[in-house]
Amino acid sequence: MIKLKSPKESICEPNFQPKPLPEFPGFSKIIGPGIVWMALAQGSGELIWWPYLIAKYGTALLPLLVPSALIQLPLTYHIGKYSMLTGESIWRGFFRISKKFTFIFWLLMNFSFFWFGAFVVAGGTALTELIPLGLSPKIASTLWGYILIFTMFLILLKARKTYDIIEKFMWLVAIGTFSGLLISCFHPNVTQKFGDFLKGFFSLNIKAIDPKDYEKTITAITFMGLGGFWSLFYSYWVLDKGFGMSYFSKGEFNFGFIPSSESSVTAFRKWKIALATDSSIGTVGNLITTFMTCFLAFAILHPKAVYPEGYKIAVVQSEFFAGWFGNLGKKIFLFSSALFLIDTWITTADTLSKINIDIIKTYGAKVDEKKLYKMILTIITAITCITLPIAQPGELIVFSAMVGFVGMVIFSFLILYLIHIKLKKLLPEKVKPTKFSLALMLISSIAYLTMFILYLMAR
Repeated sequence: MIKLKSPKESICEPNFQPKPLPEFPGFSKIIGPGIVWMALAQGSGELIWWPYLIAKYGTALLPLLVPSALIQLPLTYHIGKYSMLTGESIWRGFFRISKKFTFIFWLLMNFSFFWFGAFVVAGGTALTELIPLGLSPKIASTLWGYILIFTMFLILLKARKTYDIIEKFMWLVAIGTFSGLLISCFHPNVTQKFGDFLKGFFSLNIKAIDPKDYEKTITAITFMGLGGFWSLFYSYWVLDKGFGMSYFSKGEFNFGFIPSSESSVTAFRKWKIALATDSSIGTVGNLITTFMTCFLAFAILHPKAVYPEGYKIAVVQSEFFAGWFGNLGKKIFLFSSALFLIDTWITTADTLSKINIDIIKTYGAKVDEKKLYKMILTIITAITCITLPIAQPGELIVFSAMVGFVGMVIFSFLILYLIHIKLKKLLPEKVKPTKFSLALMLISSIAYLTMFILYLMAR
């Protein structure tokens, strides 16, 4: 029997008893993490930074849109696959590689999330426009930020199962956003620009970008989907939903592996298709949404030379709905944009609390999870409230993204090693990861490393 490292083996001895995969319950009961992924991803890259770049520079960077989305798909799929096959989180997998390095990496992750309250302030800029308070945009947006954070904090404290609430909320946000943008794209004044917009996919002009916008460009590419440490959240949503071996693990430090029986191999194929479908919903759905926001930015904002920034970062996009619905359309969009920016806080606060509980348990601590969840959630809420007024929301989002980008470059290679070397040794032949999936993961990892090197050279 092959034994992998455990962070503290005297307490967290891995359980290597083979367990067959549970019976596949059907797509309608298992699809969901991809929807959460898509709705959460709509918060920055899709609503703010890609529209910003298109509104300011036209189609100069448009050829990067599709590759930026697709390189995330292998990474997201592998994050979910590890949890589906083992019933444990991706962070526990990292501890199996190196507990010292992962501890430092864990600290970096928490540092990167100190400023994620900026997303709520960005949503507050929309609410400030929608419900004027007679204050300056900065004060009003920050005040809305505090109100929204406190409201969501109470919702999480009172919830019995937070994931179920978040998934339902994300379904609402995803469907509402997608439908509204689709309707707006069919306005006659917008559709007439479609030909020019499509031509932009075949002409890349990086030299047109002001060096001051390099960070925003990297943020747009990295967060074209769910970038940075947010990508690792998918592992916890897969576990919460009950994919594969997570049915048995119950959050314990177990490493159940699949025996080489025909029934397990058959079940694995179904679970594999389900995971590929779910992760693709997140990636492809997000790509289509971003395509629409970029098209609307090109047709509406670019000719006016206005773009999301400062304390209007989620305001100027209200012009997307104004064509069909006038002033009412603006108000609807402002409300919608507030929703899919504040959903970033509630989802991040919840999952980040669970990650920290998971890592504390990994070190063998016996804890009351409900009490610890409330304590960590309170600390996270306090930190985001303190960091809210430090700078404009866009500046804080970019800073958080750059820290997360460093992490993304690192953990993409960790996942590559974890699944295609460590985990591969334990799996039966018919369940082992394929050379094709290895190639896709290599392309994704090398792409992020290359972007990071190019960014350092450019700076």
